Parts: sequence; structure tokens; C-alpha cells
Amino acid sequence: MSYVELHSHSAYSFLDGASHPQELAGVAAEQGHAALALTDHDGLHGAMEMAQALKPLGVRPITGSELTMEDGSHLTLLCETRQGYSNLCRLITRAHAGTRPERGPATKPVSTYVALEEHAPGLICLSGCAREGAVARAVERGDHPGAAAAARRLVRIFGPEGMRIELQRPFARHDRRRNRALVGLAERLGVPCVATGNVHAHTRTRARLQ
Repeated sequence: MSYVELHSHSAYSFLDGASHPQELAGVAAEQGHAALALTDHDGLHGAMEMAQALKPLGVRPITGSELTMEDGSHLTLLCETRQGYSNLCRLITRAHAGTRPERGPATKPVSTYVALEEHAPGLICLSGCAREGAVARAVERGDHPGAAAAARRLVRIFGPEGMRIELQRPFARHDRRRNRALVGLAERLGVPCVATGNVHAHTRTRARLQ
């Protein structure tokens, strides 16, 4: 069965990712991936490096980012079209606006759901990682109505054709139970599921650098 990784982080996700884009690209090619999405936190810092590394390897680059939302959750966005790339750039710019004041400490970038509504065209939304995605996080704490509400909000913004429920297995407690609940939610909402690895390194030996 073919597999495409749609959620990965490079060393440009500071204090989180532990491999350079070129290293991730090399392993993706070795494993026979047809495409690879780089989704660094709140930015496109490694997107060009990844595209340049993947091109000679015959692997299609997918541009994306994992945004930090105003409620503290994480949301994975992938560019489907040129308009989507333009909209993702605008979202990231808005998230970073005002984070470097002339006086006082810097703050972290934050995206709003209002901004998502304004810049949704051309983007594919994945519901977020197992630990910090709004939908999965609600399921994890047993708040199934909250998970459904969070998922419905994303469906309203991106439409059923632009929304995917993200399934991950970080080998933590309740992985299978959480994923079963997410699959059931996706079926009720009429949206597909996608499996992602939330990759942070090209080899296990880099894990200690995270």
C-alpha cells in the first residue's frame, strides 16, 4: 500500500523538529514516497529547501504549515492550489503581525478562526495532531460533543471536500480508542480520514535533540 506523509516537521520548527529538509527528503525517496508535505510550525521556513531537495529525487513536494490557533490547538493546512499558497502566506503573515513589538518581549504567532474563514480557498485542512489538535484533544479528554463541535466548525470553514480528520498513533495510551472515535466522527460528518505520522526526525537517533 502506498503512503504519503502529510504531516512532518524539520529543524525549522525550532525546539521541535530535529532534521534538515534534505534529510527528510532523502528518507522519503528511499521509502518510495510519491510526495511529502512539510508542515513546520507557523511558517514556511523550509518549504523552498524541501522542494529543491525533493525535485531531483522525483518526489512531489506539498507545501503546508501547522498553525497555532487562538484556543491553543494546532491545525494542519496544506496548499492544494496557487490560491491556497497565497492564502496560507496571508494567514502566516497575520499570525506573526505584532509579535515583535519595539518594547517588551516577543510573543508567539497565533491564528484566528476568523482569519481562516477569510483565507480558506485553495487549502486542505487536517484536523490536527493527536495531542494538540482541537478535535483529537477533545476526544482524549472524553469531550465528544466538544470534538464534534470543533470538527463541524472546520467543515463549515473549509467545506466537506476540504476537511480531513487526522489520525495518528504516537504509541501513547488510548491511541486506538481515540482513533476509533475519530473515525466514527468522520463518518457522521461525511468527511474522509487521513493517517499521518507527525514526523519530527528522519531517524530515531535524532529524537534526543527534540
